[in-house]
Amino acid sequence: MRKTSTLSKINPEVRVKKTSYLIAKTFFASLFIAAIVFAGCKKDDFEGEIVGVCPVVTTDPADKAVNVVINKVITATFNTNMDPETINASSFIIKQGTQEIEGTVAPTADAAVYTFTPKVALSPFTTYTGTITKASRDVLHTAMVEDYVWTFTTIPLISLSASPVAGGTTAGEGFIAQDSVAAITATPNTGYTFTSWTENGTVVSTSPSLTFAMDGNKSLVANFTPVVIGRFAVVLSSNPAIGGSTLGSGSYETGSVVTIAAVANFGYSFVNWTGDERGTTSSLSFTIGSNKNIVANFKLDPTNTTPVPPITTNPPTTPTQPPVGTAPKGPANINLGSAGDFTILTKAGISTTGVTSVGGDIGVSPAAATSITGFGLIMDSNNQSSHTPAVTGKVYAADYAAPTPAKMTTAVKDMETAFTTANGLTTPAPIVGLYSGNISGRVLAPGLYKWASGVLITNAGVTLAGGPNDTWVFQISQDLTVNSSAIVTLIGGAQAKNITWVVSGQATLGTNANFSGTILSKTLISLNTGAVVKGRLLAQTAVTLNASTVTKP
Repeated sequence: MRKTSTLSKINPEVRVKKTSYLIAKTFFASLFIAAIVFAGCKKDDFEGEIVGVCPVVTTDPADKAVNVVINKVITATFNTNMDPETINASSFIIKQGTQEIEGTVAPTADAAVYTFTPKVALSPFTTYTGTITKASRDVLHTAMVEDYVWTFTTIPLISLSASPVAGGTTAGEGFIAQDSVAAITATPNTGYTFTSWTENGTVVSTSPSLTFAMDGNKSLVANFTPVVIGRFAVVLSSNPAIGGSTLGSGSYETGSVVTIAAVANFGYSFVNWTGDERGTTSSLSFTIGSNKNIVANFKLDPTNTTPVPPITTNPPTTPTQPPVGTAPKGPANINLGSAGDFTILTKAGISTTGVTSVGGDIGVSPAAATSITGFGLIMDSNNQSSHTPAVTGKVYAADYAAPTPAKMTTAVKDMETAFTTANGLTTPAPIVGLYSGNISGRVLAPGLYKWASGVLITNAGVTLAGGPNDTWVFQISQDLTVNSSAIVTLIGGAQAKNITWVVSGQATLGTNANFSGTILSKTLISLNTGAVVKGRLLAQTAVTLNASTVTKP
């Protein structure tokens, strides 16, 4: 029996529905893919078919880059080959502020990479803004989604000069990475001595070897002074220059006693003096009878594993940024105990004439409140303190109601302890007899200073140069005299709260003097008309004021 094959009979309506479903599925899938591509390029103003992916760009230098060399060729790298007709001066733009930088935009052998070469070198330590606009299109005419905008900052520059030019030479000029440590030196020619480094007319150091953290462009002048006939030159230098600074260079009369000092930078230790005078203590005194060339030698501490790189005279290809040492320099801060709660504290009395202003508390003990004169005291309701418009805080005396007497006894005891501690400091090794006590016009680094004599600051003032955590302690065996209009200037972030003047004699501040630091006096502290103090006045006898201003640091 012969079998015949038969075809299954399919309902024509079912066949049509299935075909329509497949067509619809393919159509909507295509729409979905197109939507993704279109969404990625939704800011593209190109009217027509979108093919491929939208271009994206990376740059060199990258966004927020710092220490960019000033002769940098700026590169834009896309993720796809670009149409060179669309990458030009209108779509690849570099600006400094609102000023557009002239330059040449060019393709490279790689069709995805383009360069911008500035017509002239960029300015040091300047922020620039780059823009790649969405007018940039790839070879399939697909535009970027939006403008790409980024910024970068160029490397700082140190510029040095000598005044007068014949006075000497300088070293250390050039480019160095931001936040690195720079080291510069000044060397006087025969017949001259180094005087100071100045920036914009302001003295920043009297050490011929100067180090500082780079926080921007620096333009420094090394000032030299001719040696007068009958005087001899003391020329100091540091080895290595980054190791530390020196104090005491200048010219001196025949037969005078000269004191020089070396202050090691963080991460270094003083070794010795070599040259025309020798010694192993950081402070060295000698009687001068001829010109002296003396070197302060320093060594890198074993724990300091990141020595500071030298400055280069040409921009480095890849600047390094070693960490800057942040450990404070100088002696340990003096613990004032509860005496530190007072702006003015004495044992015998506080008097004022004229319009005086005191920020903080004042107090006396064992003297009674009657020893506080000229303030117009008004007793508080609790009888434990008083107040006056001249004092922003409270006024305390030993004869006020409890617990004030005990409070004042403790505060005075803490003041005496602080004086004894500060006056007995021996670490770090003290700089002894510097400038024979006349520190007028000088720049002093953080450290411990000691004089068997008094100390004078004329209207030339004195500058304390250091960081916000660096400290100064001045041990003065006799009087501290600050002449009228003298200013204690703080630079580099130095703070009044970290400065202590330990005075075994009396401290006198002249008319309109502007002073910084805490005075721990064994006897009297006297402020003349208009004197201003940012610090504390802690006296074991009395404090006298005359239309003065004292503010707690």
